[in-house]
Amino acid sequence: MPGAGDRGKAPARWLGTGLLVEEVDNTVTLIILAVVGGVIGLLILILLIKKLIIFILKKTREKKKECLVSSSGNDNTENGLPGSKAEEKPPSKV
Repeated sequence: MPGAGDRGKAPARWLGTGLLVEEVDNTVTLIILAVVGGVIGLLILILLIKKLIIFILKKTREKKKECLVSSSGNDNTENGLPGSKAEEKPPSKV
């Protein structure tokens, strides 16, 4: 029975080489590809942000360590502990 639940065939067109190609709706395929691409892009973005945060945390930790080392060195020189600072040579007479 024609017309009862029959949507009909998709329109066909000739490619000019003797091949008949049916046109197909690719909406669902495009939506799936967009979602997959978006998920992959989101994962890459999350990994880049994670690397950046770890890099910043390492740099701030290094600065804190440098400050602790240099301040303790200054304390030793101010207290006059032996070996904490090289002895200064008296100025030479010309």
